[in-house]
Amino acid sequence: MFSTPGDSRTWLVGLPCRSDGSRIVWLYYVVGEAPDSAEALCAAVRRADSAKERAARGDVPVEPDRAEVQRIRQHVLGDFVLEAC
Repeated sequence: MFSTPGDSRTWLVGLPCRSDGSRIVWLYYVVGEAPDSAEALCAAVRRADSAKERAARGDVPVEPDRAEVQRIRQHVLGDFVLEAC
C-alpha cells in the first residue's frame, strides 16, 4: 500500500563515471516531475553535464548508457521504496 500514486513523478537516477580512468563512481540525482524514466534520465544527464558539476568531478564525463533509473514511492506509513524501471 503506497501513499504516492502509481504514476509518481519522482525518480532516483544513478549515473556512473570513471574517476581515475578505471574506478567507477556512481552519481545519484533525485529528479522530480518527470513524466517517465526516459525524461528523468535526460534531466539527470543535463544536471551532470552542467559546468559546475563537470568542474566538481574534474571534467570526467558520465556514462548515461549504463544509468540506473528508479521510481521513488512512499508507503502509507512513511517509508520510501525504490522501484526499478
